[in-house]
Amino acid sequence: MTTNQLIIAIANTLTQHFPNIPISPATGSTSPAPEIKGISYRLQSAQLTRERSDRFVQSHAFEIRWLDPNDIPETLPDELFEALETIDVEGTPYRATELRWETENDTPRMLVYYTMRTTKVSEPAATMQQLEQRSTVLKATRE
Repeated sequence: MTTNQLIIAIANTLTQHFPNIPISPATGSTSPAPEIKGISYRLQSAQLTRERSDRFVQSHAFEIRWLDPNDIPETLPDELFEALETIDVEGTPYRATELRWETENDTPRMLVYYTMRTTKVSEPAATMQQLEQRSTVLKATRE
């Protein structure tokens, strides 16, 4: 799974769970313009770590913000938890390893972490084949 596939899955999940709320990728600013409403999402970090020669851990951290900090629906944290706890990435469900609601500079945000383990698939090795041995008796003839 690529990081772009995960970002698209986050956007699709938010759009499905909040059909009447504008969903958009976050801009570079941490404090949105006051006229902007809805939910923004942003990839905070992506990391690929090798555990052993054929096994890797992918870690992704996302930030989800309600863009009007003065008018946050009471049920928003619970709804975001429910929507983002397990997401569908091209037919495969991925469960968040951590969901956290916190405040940064008086602006609430949700941090969501997804961690996946992947294994490098090696080329199939040629298997040993069985040899069949036949014993034959040769007869010498005189001409």
